[in-house]
Amino acid sequence: MINDTLFRERALVYKVLSLALFTPSDWEAQGELRNLAPSLSDLSAIPLDKSAVEYFVRSWEKAWVEAQDALRVEYTRLFVNDYPELKCPPFETYWATGQRAIYGSGYESLLQLYRAAGLDRAPGVGLPLEHVALELELMHFLILSSLSSPRFLCLQEKLFTEHVSKWALPYSLCLEENALLDAYKATARLLRELARVEEEFFAEHTFCG
Repeated sequence: MINDTLFRERALVYKVLSLALFTPSDWEAQGELRNLAPSLSDLSAIPLDKSAVEYFVRSWEKAWVEAQDALRVEYTRLFVNDYPELKCPPFETYWATGQRAIYGSGYESLLQLYRAAGLDRAPGVGLPLEHVALELELMHFLILSSLSSPRFLCLQEKLFTEHVSKWALPYSLCLEENALLDAYKATARLLRELARVEEEFFAEHTFCG
């Protein structure tokens, strides 16, 4: 039995995290994040730690007022380019396999999930499909699609258990350790909290039977 409220709240958290891990230079994405983030305070069905949610909302609201330029600098330092080594590469392969590359061993199965979802291409032109923001966006899409079509239930389970769960913890720990802005530290904490809740959810619900 699908709990519509729980599924919509799960989808919301994935969407917000996806936007938070997308480039802050994209004004449309930042605008959507600013509109959606306050809704996290109204969550009632998903058992997230409230302090993690409050920290996220508070930190991003502060960054939008006081540190918009710093957000862009920090995003570049953490995820795009930093000397002598990129702090937290935002790609599944790096964290799931330890390979210092993209398109690793799990890429083909990830590609099949995009295709099974009916997506010929992912949002975010120029980003590899295994970019963490795109995987979180795909989870958002699959969860919402599950409300109208049961075939998406197994796809969301596979995406989480075979992909997101492999990188969420080590990636979030790296991000929390290396981020200088609270906005990204809070993002790391909320991502880790979501992964915990989702591990419990899929331990109780099996859709691939």
